[in-house]
Amino acid sequence: MHPAFDNAGTSEGLEVWRIENFEPVPVPKNTHGKFYVGDSYIVLKTKVTKGKVFSWDIHFWLGAETSQDEAGSAAFLTVQLDDRHNGAPVQHREVQDHESSLFLSYFPGGVRYAEGGVKSGFNEVETNAAGEKRLFHVKGSKNVRVRQVPVGIASMNTGDCFILDGGYDIYVYVGPRSKRVEKMKAISAACQIRDQDHAGRANVHILDEFASHADQQEFFDVLGEGSPDEVAEESECDDEYEETASKSIALYKVSDAAGSLEITPVGERPLKQSMLDSDQDCFILDTGASGIFVWVGKGATAQERGQSMVKAQEFITSKGYPVTTQVHRVIENGEKTDFKQYFASWQDKGLDHSHLIKAAMDDDSSDAGGEEREFDPEILHMFKKNGGRALGFMPDNGQGEAEIWRVENFELVPLEPQTYGMFFGGDSYVIKYEYRNKRGGHGFILYYWQGKESTTDEKAAAAMHTVRLDNELNGKAIQVRVTQGNEPRHFLKIFKGKLINFTGGHASGFRNIHDHDSYDVDGTRLFRIRGTCSDDVRADQLPEVASSLASDDVFILETPSATYIWHGVGASEQEKEMAAKIVWIISPQVSPQLISEGSEPDEFWAALGGKGDYDRELDPTGAPFLNPRLFHCRILFNKRLRVEEVPHFEQDDLNVDDVMVLDGGDEIYVWIGNGATEEERTKSIDMAKQYIRTDPSERNEETVPIIILKQGEEPRSFKRMFPSWNDSHWESQPSYEAIRQHALDQNQPRQ
Repeated sequence: MHPAFDNAGTSEGLEVWRIENFEPVPVPKNTHGKFYVGDSYIVLKTKVTKGKVFSWDIHFWLGAETSQDEAGSAAFLTVQLDDRHNGAPVQHREVQDHESSLFLSYFPGGVRYAEGGVKSGFNEVETNAAGEKRLFHVKGSKNVRVRQVPVGIASMNTGDCFILDGGYDIYVYVGPRSKRVEKMKAISAACQIRDQDHAGRANVHILDEFASHADQQEFFDVLGEGSPDEVAEESECDDEYEETASKSIALYKVSDAAGSLEITPVGERPLKQSMLDSDQDCFILDTGASGIFVWVGKGATAQERGQSMVKAQEFITSKGYPVTTQVHRVIENGEKTDFKQYFASWQDKGLDHSHLIKAAMDDDSSDAGGEEREFDPEILHMFKKNGGRALGFMPDNGQGEAEIWRVENFELVPLEPQTYGMFFGGDSYVIKYEYRNKRGGHGFILYYWQGKESTTDEKAAAAMHTVRLDNELNGKAIQVRVTQGNEPRHFLKIFKGKLINFTGGHASGFRNIHDHDSYDVDGTRLFRIRGTCSDDVRADQLPEVASSLASDDVFILETPSATYIWHGVGASEQEKEMAAKIVWIISPQVSPQLISEGSEPDEFWAALGGKGDYDRELDPTGAPFLNPRLFHCRILFNKRLRVEEVPHFEQDDLNVDDVMVLDGGDEIYVWIGNGATEEERTKSIDMAKQYIRTDPSERNEETVPIIILKQGEEPRSFKRMFPSWNDSHWESQPSYEAIRQHALDQNQPRQ
C-alpha cells in the first residue's frame, strides 16, 4: 500500500489526492473542489455513524485531458486504498462533466474545472495579476459545476449566472431569470476563485437587479463586447441535466475463469435478488442512462475484487458505451438504495428498515424517537401486506374529525356520516381531516380518493376541489392523492375498521349500500380482508371468481344462502381475527361459516363459477423497502423532467425556490418551497407522476400515494426522514442580500 494512504479514512471527512508522476499527492483542503482537466484524482469520503461505524466511498476522477497512464494509475491506486479498508468501500469512477450527484455533494462551493495539469505546468493564474480574462458558467443550485467557457456574450444566457475573472476584479453576472439559491451559489463560487486563484486580493463585483446600469455595462466592457439587452434567453433544452427512464435494465455475470473475459446475460427487468450469486466472480447491472454497477459477492477473491472495476471498463468498451459512463462498485450486504431500486424484490439482512415499521406501529401523536426495535420477518411481512401504504405517514392516530364529499356532476356532494368508510370504485371522493398537532394547533389533511373505475374527469374534479379547499384553509393543509386499494395507513385508521371498498358507483346508477348496489344479479359478493389491528382492518370487493383468491389471505364470500370466511393456508391468526370483526358489517345478522383452504364445500366453488387457478405463493418477498431519497425536480421549457438527486441529504438541502421530491420508498412527498413559482405549484402533482415514470423501480404512478406539502407545514413523518430537523431553520438562514453584502464587504481598497 502506498504510504500516502497510511492514515486515510481513519477519521470522518474528505481527503483528495492528485496523481503526479503516477504517485498520489495530497491536495490542500483550501483547494478542494478545484480540478485540473489534464489530471486524475482520488477522492475519499469517510462517514462515521453515532455507533462509531465507519463507511467509505472512493472516487477516482478523470479529467477530460488526462493521459491514459494517469487514469490507469488512479484506478490502480484506488484498489490499494480500497484494500486499506479490506474491500469495504464503495468505488465510483467519475469523468469530468459527468460526475455523480454523490461526488458533487462533497463540494458545497461547487466543482470548478481549471485548465492545464501537472505535465503542462498547471497554467496557473498569476496571483493578483490582470492576466488573461476567463469566463465561467455556474450551473446548478445544489450540485454546482463551474465550467470555463469561451470569453464572449455568445457563451451567456439570462437563466444562469456567470463569473468573469479579470484578474484584479471578478464580476458576477446574475441572470435575470436565475433563482435565489443559484445567485447565492454563484457569489460563493466567485469568492472561491478570489481566494484560490488570487490569494484573496481580487475584488468581487455583483451585477444583479441592485446594480446600476453603468455597473452592469462595466461587465460587458471588460468582457469586450455586448450589453445586458444582448444576452440570449435561457436554452429550452438542457439534456445534460435531464434524467430519463432507463429503457433497458439487464444483469450480467462477468467471469474470466476460461482465460478471457466472458459476459453472460442473467436476466432483464424485472430482476430478483436471487439472481445474484455470492460464489460467482461478480455481476454487472447495466442500467443504461444511469450507468453501470459492479456487484462483488462475498465469495470473490481479493484479486477478483481488485479487478472488478477493470472488468467494468472492459464491459463499457465491449458494449460500445461512452467513456463518460458512470461506474459504481458495491459489495454484497453493502448495497444502497440506488442499486436495490432496480430489483423487483429485495430482502435486507438485519431488517435495517425497522424504523419504518416502528413508525407504523406508533399510534400516538408524539414524536417517533427513542430506541429502535427490531422485527422478525413475520411481523415485517404482515405490515408490508396488511398495514396499508405510506406506513410512516402518521400525523396522528386517526382520532380527528373527518368530513367527506363525493364528486357528482363535477361538484362535491356531502355524504351522510353513517356512510363514512363506504367507497365505490366508480366514484371519486374528497376527505377533509382535522387533527390536533403536537404544537397544540390544528392540522388539516385533504385526501382525494380516486376509484379504479372513476372517470378521468371525476378524478380531475376531485383534485381541483382539493386545491380549492386548501386555498380556503390558507394553504395550511397537506394534500394526499389516494387510489383505490393503495390507501395510506393513516387513511385506514380514520375509519376505525369500517372501511369497505365496493365496486360500482354513483355514475353507474348505484344508489347506496343499503340497497345492496354492489351485488351482481346472482346476489354474490367476494371481499378480501386485510388489517393489522381493529382500527385499520378493511374489506376490498373483488370479482367473485376463483382467480381472485390467494393462499396468503383471508376472504369473505357472501351468497344468497350463506356467508363464508375462507382462510388461506398462509393466512395469519391476526388476519383471521380481522375477518371475524368486519364480517358483521358486510353481512349483518348472518352467522358466517369458517372454511379452510382445501376443505371448501361444493356450494363455495359454485358461487365462484367453479374451481380455478389462483395465487398460491406464500410469504412473497415483495417490493423492497427503499431508504428515503431526495430529488431536486424541475420541469423544463420542453416539458421534460430534470432530476438531480441530493445524496446524504439534510434539511438545508430543501431548495426554498423550487419543488423537491422526497421518495419515501412507499410514498412520494412533494415539498413546495415558499419561493416556487405558481406554475411549479400547479404542476407539483404532475411532477411527482413524472418522477415515478423516470424512476427505475417497479412502481406505478397511479398507485403510489402522493403527499403534497408546503414549506413550514411538514408533518413529522416527513421530518424524521432527515438526520435532524429545526422548525426555525429557514428563519435563521442568511438572505441573498446579506450574502451579497458580505462578499462586497470583503473587497480590498485599491492602493
